[in-house]
Amino acid sequence: MADWGPRLDHWALKGVSFPVMSGEAFALIGRNGSGKSTLLRLLAGVTYPTSGSVSIARRVSGLLTLGEGFHPLLSGEENAVTQAILSGLTRRQAVARLSEIAAFAELEEYMDQPLRTFSDGMRLRLGFAVAINVDPEVLLIDEVLAVGDLGFRQKCFDYIDDLKASGVTIVMASHDLGQVRRMCDGAVWLAHGKVRCQGEGVVVAESFEKAMRDEIPRRQVGGVAKERFGSGEVEIARVRLLDAGDQETQAIRPGAAVCIEIDFVAHSAVPDAVFVASVHGEHDKALRLDVSTAGDGHAVGRLNGRGTIRLDVERLDLTEGAYWVDAGVYGPNWDRPYDYLWEALPFEVARLEAAEVLTPPRSWSLR
Repeated sequence: MADWGPRLDHWALKGVSFPVMSGEAFALIGRNGSGKSTLLRLLAGVTYPTSGSVSIARRVSGLLTLGEGFHPLLSGEENAVTQAILSGLTRRQAVARLSEIAAFAELEEYMDQPLRTFSDGMRLRLGFAVAINVDPEVLLIDEVLAVGDLGFRQKCFDYIDDLKASGVTIVMASHDLGQVRRMCDGAVWLAHGKVRCQGEGVVVAESFEKAMRDEIPRRQVGGVAKERFGSGEVEIARVRLLDAGDQETQAIRPGAAVCIEIDFVAHSAVPDAVFVASVHGEHDKALRLDVSTAGDGHAVGRLNGRGTIRLDVERLDLTEGAYWVDAGVYGPNWDRPYDYLWEALPFEVARLEAAEVLTPPRSWSLR
C-alpha cells in the first residue's frame, strides 16, 4: 500500500464568530479563497459545519452560485416554481408569483423556454427575481451580480435598498469596496478562513484596502501622484479630467458633466481587468465618488499594449473646494492590483457667481 504521508487537514473556516443584526446590510470581504463563499453556503444551509453551529431564526433566501438549483431541461417557469417551493412557499403561492418574477427578471417572453437556452445574464436575472419574491427575512448574495448588465445591476441594488429599509437582513460577499462602503453597515474581513477584522463596513473596507497596498512594494512615483502601488503588469500612464466639451480642465462648476480618462499600458497580455476611479476632498479625504467597471457591469476584456478607458459622469454634484482623482486597475477578480495612483490628479470646483442659476435634471408631477 502506498504511503501518502501524514494526513493534513485544511480548514476552510476556523474560529469564525460574529453577529449580524436584524435589518442590517453586512459584507464579507477578503481575497479569493478566504472563505467568503463557504460562509454564505453555511448560512444558506447548503453546507453544514464539521464543528460549531450556525443559528438563523428567519426565512433565508440566497443567490449564491449562478444558476444553482436550476435544471437546464426545465423551463424558466418550472425552475422558478421549484426554487420558490424549495425556499418555503407553497405551490399555490409560487405559481401566483410567477408574473412578478418574470416581470422583475424582464423575461416574460422566455419563461416557457428551457433554461439551457438562457444566457448567464438571463439565469442571473431569474435567480435574483426568485430570491426576492419568496418573502426573505435574510437575503444572501454572493458575487454573481457581476454577471448582470449595468441597468439590471442598478435595479437589483435599488431593490436591495428597499428590502433593507423594510427590515430584511442582507449578507453579501463582495470584492467591490466602493459598494461595501455605500451599502453595508457592518463587515467582516476573512483571511485564510479566519476573521482578520470586523466592525463598521467603511472601517473594515479601508483596513482591507490599506493591507493590500502595504503588501506590495511601492514603485517610483511619476507625475503628481503621491502614492502608487501594484504589480506593474498594467500601468496607468496618465489621468485626465475633461469638461463637457472634451477639453482638458482642472476647474469645473458644481453639477457639471465631466469625463475621467485613464491612459494605460499593458506590458503583457492580461485576460481581463477592473478599472476604478474615485474622487475625494483634499482636506477631509471623504469619498465623493467611488466607482468601478465591475461595479457598473462593464466588461473590460483582454488588454495588451496601450489604451484609454473613459468614465463619463453626467453630473458631478460637488460643492466649492479642492479635490483629488484616484485611479487604479486591478486583476479580473480584484485578486491583485496592477497599478493604483492615489491622488493622481487635482482639480477645483469653482464657487457659483451670485447671478448664476442652476439647471439641475428635474421633472414635474401633479398629485
